[in-house]
Amino acid sequence: AKVADQILVDAKAPKDAVLPGGNGLAFDWTLIAGRRWSVPWLLAGGLTAQNGALAIQKTGARQLDVSSGVESAPGIKDAEKIRAFIAAVAT
Repeated sequence: AKVADQILVDAKAPKDAVLPGGNGLAFDWTLIAGRRWSVPWLLAGGLTAQNGALAIQKTGARQLDVSSGVESAPGIKDAEKIRAFIAAVAT
């Protein structure tokens, strides 16, 4: 039976984290490199304009979930960081 329509692959939150996500932590992308998923998936966890393209290259991700990597302060999205992220990962 199908359990999910899509899978979110994210870094594990640190033990002292207040939130389960949005901690700006990346994980070792080689752990999922070459993995075949039965449903669509998206990559999250510490993504920024500086590492987004490498994340795609290492994992084959077709979808990225970015949050804190495009913020100027916690919870405040930065238009320039968003533009830079999109430019960096666009193919």
